[in-house]
Amino acid sequence: MKKYYVIALVAIVAILVLLIGNIKGKYDGYVQEVSKQIDKFLDIAMEEEMGIRQKSIRLNDLEGPIIGIRLHLTTQDVVDSIMNLPQVKDGTYRVDIVDGRKERAEGIPELEITRMHNQDRYIKHQIYIDLPVLDSIFCYWLKADIPHLFTLLDHDTIQIKSYGDVGIKKGNYSKLKRVGLHEKQTLKVQASIPVEDFVRAEVIPLLLSFLLMLLALACVLIQLTVIRRKELELKQREMATGGIIHDLRGPVTTAISIVESLQEGQDDEGMKSIESRNEVMLRHVLHEIETLGDTIREERMQTTIHSKPTDLVALAETVRREVDVVYQSKLHTIIIDNQLPQDLKPMVDADKVERILRNLVENAVKYADAGVEVRVRLAWQNNMPVVSVQDNGWGIAPQYLKKIFKQYYLIDQPSGRHRNGHGMGLTNVQHLVKAHGGKIWVQSHPGQGSTFSFTLS
Repeated sequence: MKKYYVIALVAIVAILVLLIGNIKGKYDGYVQEVSKQIDKFLDIAMEEEMGIRQKSIRLNDLEGPIIGIRLHLTTQDVVDSIMNLPQVKDGTYRVDIVDGRKERAEGIPELEITRMHNQDRYIKHQIYIDLPVLDSIFCYWLKADIPHLFTLLDHDTIQIKSYGDVGIKKGNYSKLKRVGLHEKQTLKVQASIPVEDFVRAEVIPLLLSFLLMLLALACVLIQLTVIRRKELELKQREMATGGIIHDLRGPVTTAISIVESLQEGQDDEGMKSIESRNEVMLRHVLHEIETLGDTIREERMQTTIHSKPTDLVALAETVRREVDVVYQSKLHTIIIDNQLPQDLKPMVDADKVERILRNLVENAVKYADAGVEVRVRLAWQNNMPVVSVQDNGWGIAPQYLKKIFKQYYLIDQPSGRHRNGHGMGLTNVQHLVKAHGGKIWVQSHPGQGSTFSFTLS
């Protein structure tokens, strides 16, 4: 269950990150759009403020009459200007020659260069930008309540004067704007674009995003509740099934003991044979009960291995004898191929290895036509026992080989072939092999039989 909580937590964090990222992206776009408007209206305000100064203080009254301004944008412009100066009376008129090549290279328009030159002329006479007037014009065009501060700096970045919201320390808009061509003054503009305007403009999308986030979280919580309830139900079912298995195991074990006692005191060979068969059938029932128990323990990973020296050959012979009895109505042959070193008894859990072998040998007999031959090979490789169960039965198609060890998975058999089993046997076999620290694999081709091999480390 813990992994589901982790997955849910990751999903919640991912949703929050996406939502926050979406809001931040929208807010950044809003700030950029407002910044563009500030740039635009600041240029308009500076132009109109200078126009007001020109009406109140005429430069011609300070410098004398001027017949024009020559703007040099290329080197040839400079040469042409020097060669073609107008002929005027001495000291009566003059021509301002402005070198705007640097500004032109920076992409500044010609009208802006001319305006900057006029600003230089006013700065020369200490007639600086009227910041209150500039602020009034800027606010008129902006039509938004954005806290801002204008600061006029000299060429050493020393403040000359300022106007506006002096409380602004660090806004989300800041720009230095050249006042003249010769960089004698700089206008520093700071603004704090309020988040409230963004929230008001985006209130509906934000609410929808928030509601969607709540809906997603609710779905996750509901799903977790359902999973938790299902897990509790499964746990209760497993406990009940475990109890039933325990209740069944006791009587069957007792019945086996009774049959064994009857065999010891029985002289009639016919009765001995019947009692022996009954014992095998009871052991088969016990094996099915243990298989069901292994399925439950596998889901909780509670299988415990009790290793002891085990005679694998005798174990294989027991399985062969009991399978022969259970499937005596079906013609088959089971061969034990012992390649183990003499008197070798590996340390394994005998009961669980017997269940492994019984399941593989029974499958080999079940999933084959009459006359099947099953070969159980016992070998010793790389200091560990290697067991293989080979048959010449129906075989397994390649697309099923990776799925046969999944719990409750059943292979679709061709028509005319009965599908036995419940999809638990091979899953339990794999689990018991892994509990021994070994591995299991299969080689098979349709119509050529199968070979299941496993190791026990």
